Amino acid sequence: MSTENPISQLRVPSESEWPDEVRTLVEGFSDKIGFVPNIMSAFALLPGHFMGWWNYFDDLMRGSSDSKLTKPQREMIAVVVSTENDCHY
Repeated sequence: MSTENPISQLRVPSESEWPDEVRTLVEGFSDKIGFVPNIMSAFALLPGHFMGWWNYFDDLMRGSSDSKLTKPQREMIAVVVSTENDCHY
């Protein structure tokens, strides 16, 4: 990682420092999209926080069994909410 353009004010751990549970999730995700999102790298600094964030994200995208929303509908809602909140991520 270049120190000229850091993704965080915190030290971002290298992939070799990630615990196995974090590495497994990130590798599965990056296999699907072709890269590791910066948010995953930054959250890996605190693996407990990473796993909490991941579980929250996964629940939002997959939802409970009693929901009638599809995954594409959930993603569209997330895009609209992010846009309304000026979140460019």
